[in-house]
Amino acid sequence: MGLGQSVEDLYFQQKVKLGQGGFGSVWRAIDRKTNLFVAVKEIDKMKAYWQGAKRSEIQMEISILRACDHVNITHLYNYFEDSAFISIVLEYCDGGDLDDKLKERGWKVPEEQASRWMHQICSAIRHLHERDICHRDIKPGNFMLSASILKLSDFGFARFLPKGQTCSENIGTPAFMAPEQHRLKSGSSNGYGHPVDIWAAGCTLHMLISGGRHPFVNNRKLDMPSLLDGNLDFGLTMFGDLMGSETLARSLCRRMVCPAVQSRLTIEETLMDPWLQIHGSQVDALPQDVVLHGNAAQRYQQLQQQLLLAEKQLKEAEERELTLKSKLQKQDDSVVLISIPITMPECIKRCTSCSLARSSERLERVTCH
Repeated sequence: MGLGQSVEDLYFQQKVKLGQGGFGSVWRAIDRKTNLFVAVKEIDKMKAYWQGAKRSEIQMEISILRACDHVNITHLYNYFEDSAFISIVLEYCDGGDLDDKLKERGWKVPEEQASRWMHQICSAIRHLHERDICHRDIKPGNFMLSASILKLSDFGFARFLPKGQTCSENIGTPAFMAPEQHRLKSGSSNGYGHPVDIWAAGCTLHMLISGGRHPFVNNRKLDMPSLLDGNLDFGLTMFGDLMGSETLARSLCRRMVCPAVQSRLTIEETLMDPWLQIHGSQVDALPQDVVLHGNAAQRYQQLQQQLLLAEKQLKEAEERELTLKSKLQKQDDSVVLISIPITMPECIKRCTSCSLARSSERLERVTCH
């Protein structure tokens, strides 16, 4: 956070709302230095206070974002605070979220795409777990799309949680919460840890390979008995004749959505699964260096934004030129511009006559004085 600087000093906030939360909004803005789009999450401090949000929770979200640096996690650029708002400046993603994409495409998600998206989801989770961070709200709606790259966002429920330790806060999105989280209410759970992120990612995988259907939601109601038992119904196959590979995907999903915490896959085991190894490490329509160097994907997005901005500036310049021409033509209707070609001798004659006339005029003025 720049000393003495405000968010308006560094970013021009546009009237484009990207999202709305309980006590804040997300707006699109332009970095005044780079001319690139960013997302500004504006938290209303008064609303946050009255709705019970603690200052430490907001600071926790900022601290977690600062600890992360991964191509599949939304990048934190800056943050500011004044008397009314806390503004968090984040990487801008223009492709919507994965939840909307699944609703849009349904069964039309190819196996290769499902595998690549799943690999990116798990790569983001591994980055968090390596830093002792438990997200606690993994779901399609929290993965934004930038070009073909998924970016994990919304760290409002995330917290630092060292491996081996457990948490007992009843927090998260119920449909994606693991059995050990739901059993907290009855007192039959000793808490939970990083494995809850694997469970939620497994539910997301089920949606990827089942036309967007959630494994435990039927007619908009959560089927709690099925969730606690981990009963999965994949329905029809989405991969046509690729039954062998499709069975690999289902097998991976079952081992992630496993009610027994000790038997559930770790994030490292998940990423080593054969189904993710077949297609998962590939990246859509981007050079290989995106995989090797995380900043390449961000640079790719920046170049796209620069191109869009350049096109917009060119269009505005053309409009200004047309407006200026129109004003010049209307300034004096008595002036008529006639374009008639003349010979060089005639041009010299006219210039000489004009020069002699001006000299004679100056001479007359001097004589009168």
